Amino acid sequence: MSWLCIVAVSGVPATMAMADERIDQLQEELRELRRAIVVRDDVIRHLIDRLDELESHLHPSAPGPAQIREPDPQQEALEQAVQEAAEEERREQERLIRAAFEQTLIDRGGLLLPPGTFEADLGFSYISSSSDRIVIDGFTILPVLVVGDIVNERVRTDIAQTTFTGRIGLPEDWQLEARIPWGWQRRQVVTAENEESTQSAQGLGDIELALSHQLIRGSERWPDLLGSLRWKTTTGDNPFDQEPGRQLSLGSGFNSYAGSLTVVHVTDPAVFFGGLSYTYNEGVDIEAGRFRSGNTVGAQVGLALALNLDTSISFGFSQQVSASSRVDDARIPGSSLVTSTFNVGASYSTSPDFTVDFGLGIGVTADSPDLQFTVGMPLRLRQ
Repeated sequence: MSWLCIVAVSGVPATMAMADERIDQLQEELRELRRAIVVRDDVIRHLIDRLDELESHLHPSAPGPAQIREPDPQQEALEQAVQEAAEEERREQERLIRAAFEQTLIDRGGLLLPPGTFEADLGFSYISSSSDRIVIDGFTILPVLVVGDIVNERVRTDIAQTTFTGRIGLPEDWQLEARIPWGWQRRQVVTAENEESTQSAQGLGDIELALSHQLIRGSERWPDLLGSLRWKTTTGDNPFDQEPGRQLSLGSGFNSYAGSLTVVHVTDPAVFFGGLSYTYNEGVDIEAGRFRSGNTVGAQVGLALALNLDTSISFGFSQQVSASSRVDDARIPGSSLVTSTFNVGASYSTSPDFTVDFGLGIGVTADSPDLQFTVGMPLRLRQ
């Protein structure tokens, strides 16, 4: 019995030592938990601050802690740089979209080159037209009585032309343009007896000079307004000086002066344009007297649509009404004309300074050419 008591008493210090060690472990774990709680609280406060900051950006008018805190210069600088980059990207996209159809607008007088910019445009066009005409070889006694031969002829005319056009942008929204054509023309006449005759001519056509100015610069709601004055010279062959039996020439033989107004309204990615024009033809002396071709009133409307940053398509309709020509004061019967054309085009920009432009015109009235096909390759040179 005494031995057992001695053993029990001697085991008490060991048990107390183990208890103290366990308490120390629990205290250490408690300190670790407190440190973890502090870290967690810091993370929660950071998340709350971030949420408040995001909410203040989404709802600027709503008060919150993020608005009360002192602004962070680095954060403000970063946000400003992001906004500037986004705005620059938007302007670049608008510039590329406008570049996709700007050649269509330049060709139609709806857009001017920037000052100091030169554009060289080498183009090719083909025009085909055919018609039936009745030729009376004889004389008439009454309106219904003809003495002589009445011959029905079919006339086909083909014109191929290469044109060099130079444009230069001037200060104060002005632009100067020169157009030099070189062409080839063939006329084929087939009678009802299957007799065929062909004539052809080639050479320099009538050079044209034009001066354009932007009269009104539009806004989001109002269109741009541009005006143009054009002078067609007499550098081509004079049809009134041709040899007997030869009726082909690549010039008109008289000066022409034209004025036009064009309106353009941009609603990305589309552009609407329209215009009015008036052409005055100068008289010329011929053997029969003073000949003057009838003046012409024209109108056009159209739409250009950007398909992507490089390609655009365009649709347009144009019409010209020409008064009757006169010799002295006598009107030439049947010389008035009404020409209407439906135009479809496409432009592809291989670079900001080079574009390939295609156009197809389909005649609507009897006086209009049956088919017009054009290809242009403008190259732009900047300072």
